[in-house]
Amino acid sequence: MRTLLTRGHRRDLLSFQVAILLIAIACCSLSVEAASQQTRRQTSQTSAAARLTGATGALKITTGHQSSVVFINNIRHGVTNEKGELDLPHVIAGSFQASVRTAGYADWNGAVVILAHSSRALKVTQQLTSDEATLHFQKGNDLRDKGKNKDAVEEYKQALAMRPFFPEARIAMARSLITLQDFQNSETQIQSVLKLGGRTMVEAQTVLANLRRAQGLVDESIVEYRKALRLARGNSFEAHIGLAIALNEQEKTDEAVREYRIGIIQDMETEPILYYQLGEILEKAKRNKEAIDAYRNYLRLDPEGEFASAVESIIEQLKQDADKR
Repeated sequence: MRTLLTRGHRRDLLSFQVAILLIAIACCSLSVEAASQQTRRQTSQTSAAARLTGATGALKITTGHQSSVVFINNIRHGVTNEKGELDLPHVIAGSFQASVRTAGYADWNGAVVILAHSSRALKVTQQLTSDEATLHFQKGNDLRDKGKNKDAVEEYKQALAMRPFFPEARIAMARSLITLQDFQNSETQIQSVLKLGGRTMVEAQTVLANLRRAQGLVDESIVEYRKALRLARGNSFEAHIGLAIALNEQEKTDEAVREYRIGIIQDMETEPILYYQLGEILEKAKRNKEAIDAYRNYLRLDPEGEFASAVESIIEQLKQDADKR
């Protein structure tokens, strides 16, 4: 049984990397004016405090369109159903930037306040767009969400042909190119954005770090992730998780665990697999009690998930190991 679990761990690790990429895809597709540095600091502090106390509230978003993608604090929280609705029963209490992306429409951006132990409804109205560059950009994002990165790159190229100053499209193209292992062209796109500066700097810097890690340059990736976190004043889920992965590759367990925990707070527990990966690191470090807690959080968030039965077996094995000591 243990051999099977070990093989499962390797498979799960691959799935984890894919999950992280999908999160990055979601984040980069926003055409959002970044919050001020002070707002980001306050949001991060509020999220952390709420997470520690378990304070959450419920939010129902209505767009009137199916498959609208909803982001809170630049984290993808889900898509609307056929009625154009999305119920989020457990959103960390606090004040956050919210965005909605619907194909064929201009993005909606605004602020949302979530009160602990309360519910609120948010009705979003979006305007149709005829801007060709935006439409190509949105189509590229949709293709990338489906794993069709070559086709996505072509859409991004068309968007840039119509609007050369379109940093979001360059960043999105760079992400697809990393997946396609076209590192040279990805570097070209990212460096172009970094030279421009502006509100996309944090994301561009994070994608540069992703690129370095994909190239196998782990030491350099750590440097770049830390630059991204300085720019973001510590409030960048993707940079924290990317840094955690890189630190774990260097077997810097304590630092990796710390970054995972910060990332999970900022992620608002939207990705259960993060708890699984944290548990795996803690298990390897023989920190069994902490590992069990992490695995239980995975089950709490995804009790019927693909890896739920394996996680249950791991927890039982860890308990038995503890009893033998």
